[in-house]
Amino acid sequence: MADSDGIRVGDPERQRAVELLGESMATGYLTVDEFDQRTHAAYRAATRGELRELVADLPVGDRLFPPALPDPTVDRPPEVLEIDWDTVVRGGVWTVPARLRITGSTGTAKLDFRTADFPYGGVEIDVQVTWSTLKLRLGPTMRVERSGLATSGWSSVKDKAGEPAAPGGPTIVLRGSATSGSSVVLRR
Repeated sequence: MADSDGIRVGDPERQRAVELLGESMATGYLTVDEFDQRTHAAYRAATRGELRELVADLPVGDRLFPPALPDPTVDRPPEVLEIDWDTVVRGGVWTVPARLRITGSTGTAKLDFRTADFPYGGVEIDVQVTWSTLKLRLGPTMRVERSGLATSGWSSVKDKAGEPAAPGGPTIVLRGSATSGSSVVLRR
């Protein structure tokens, strides 16, 4: 018995079990009568354990509830952009890391995300800058979450991008602090 056998299931899990039963019948592991009985039981199942019993003796049984893939961003250090008295530019086609840290004083970071590849579905940017400028160019469906970004002194965030044109685009999460005259500019 697996630890998750008591977890309740919904229609997507039941449908997955029926698909696996159909595959097993098509490859000769179940008769039509067995398929019919197990399919009815799958639609009545309330827990993972009940569904697991229906495919446990079949070669496809391990595919009903595959193990979760590890989060590729866990234990991955952020890519660091140091902007001390410097301008750092990322643009064109580039791969955006899961996490990015921008640090420095009296510098500029220009990040153009419009044609960038987001393999992780978004990016978390830790900002630790003073007297600096951070300019983000966004695609039409990109969303920025900036509630974790603190500004102080003469610092500001200028959101010229507005709301995304459609949902479902990458999310850019800004955290950290921009102090002493730093500005963060968002635009499409």
